[in-house]
Amino acid sequence: MRKKSLISIAGLGIAFGAIESGTVRATTLPPDTAPVGSAPDATAAGTPTDVSSPPDAAAPGLALDPTFGTDGVLNVNVNDAGHDRFISVATGTDGAIYASGFVDVGDGDHAFLISKFTAEGVLDATYGDAGSAVVNVVEGGGDAEAARGLVVGDDGSVTVSGPADHDPADAAVVRLDPTGALDSTFGTGGIAILDLGAGKAVDAETYLADNAWGLAARDGGYVLFASSPNQEADRIDSDFNIVGITDAGVLDEAFGTGGTVVVDINASIDNARNVKVDDQGRVLAAGYSRDGDGIVSPVLIRLNPDGSPDESFGEGGVANHIVLDAVTEAYNVAFQGDNYILSGYGRGADDVETVDQVTYRFTADGAWDETFGDGGVTRINVADQDDRGRNVTTLPDGSIVVVGSGKLDDTNLDALVVLLDPNGAPVPGFGADGSLLIDLGGVGDAFFGVTVTDDASAVYVAGFKGGEPDTDEEDDAVLVRLTVG
Repeated sequence: MRKKSLISIAGLGIAFGAIESGTVRATTLPPDTAPVGSAPDATAAGTPTDVSSPPDAAAPGLALDPTFGTDGVLNVNVNDAGHDRFISVATGTDGAIYASGFVDVGDGDHAFLISKFTAEGVLDATYGDAGSAVVNVVEGGGDAEAARGLVVGDDGSVTVSGPADHDPADAAVVRLDPTGALDSTFGTGGIAILDLGAGKAVDAETYLADNAWGLAARDGGYVLFASSPNQEADRIDSDFNIVGITDAGVLDEAFGTGGTVVVDINASIDNARNVKVDDQGRVLAAGYSRDGDGIVSPVLIRLNPDGSPDESFGEGGVANHIVLDAVTEAYNVAFQGDNYILSGYGRGADDVETVDQVTYRFTADGAWDETFGDGGVTRINVADQDDRGRNVTTLPDGSIVVVGSGKLDDTNLDALVVLLDPNGAPVPGFGADGSLLIDLGGVGDAFFGVTVTDDASAVYVAGFKGGEPDTDEEDDAVLVRLTVG
């Protein structure tokens, strides 16, 4: 392996660099991802759940679409004998809906899952096998494989990214042609496996490895956002790794250093989540980092189109702020004019606090906007249990839609949609005080993906019904449509 070069940024403990060849690994899904297998209660799947007053699924600007699935909720059972989940969702230029995630293909072996639906919410039987394409990057592997990043091309091609069970885990990017077949012009037979940094054993039970998350289209190809093990001999932690990939599925040597940009925050654990590319071709990568005091804080990185740090943003291209005193995670970033909306979950320093869904705003120059919400953050606490944000998008008027999960009690997790006004205040009339819980039929339900159609007429949300682990009940993928009006 060639040596990684680093560029230090004074005063922040941040370093930029690149691994010119190597692997970024993850042997399992991250610990904050709900475990496979969660159980139904007496409420019918897709039913709004009572929080404190009867929720109204319709509100100014957003409403569950009763013409889609059952009251706006479409339960998709891809595999009768195993788990399947949707993690991301996107739409095509023809109005088709695409969702990606994973499916258990037997004996705990997970594979990438990509499903295509018509605008009416029917699986497109001409795509893949009866509407779904399953790509087992490494057959007979473990449960790492999951298509988290999702890009739909104007021609109907689909490109997905995520971790794969390879050596023992690498980053994988897969491209399908418009029919759902592997695109032989990309990578090797449609699959590009990227080894971004050698894995490291932390102890007998923990192994640091490549952990691929977000994917976005860029001029001439794609940008992948991952975490990778730090390569210094005395370090056992992970860095952010932003990877330029050509349209042919190989590293873009013109991006960063040899195709990669490594960002090391505070010489500690960095967790990549999602990535966007703006209309100027700049890359926005959102995740979170743990500092030496154990405080978890959000990180937003902005790179120029060539992968160089945007020096006009934050400190040398990195915005990193302590929003809540103990934990604030960022799962994605959404554009709001020139500003950036981030969402995830977190809590204050008091150990008795539960985890809340949190949303906050960074300005165009990377400052934390403390005029947003309440003192710079909006916290959603459904019922003094743990609530989480997993994705965020914005509507044309600047309103904010956050998706994730909320808990009414210790045993039941419901899917959650939150609607905020442009300044972070919950919108009255949507659900209960801006929060709509939806019971998808399991005890571990959650939403992870969200997108707005090009004409801004609808919002699609992707997630899963979590089955009961004690009875080996399977998880099922779920797709939801809300109308905007």
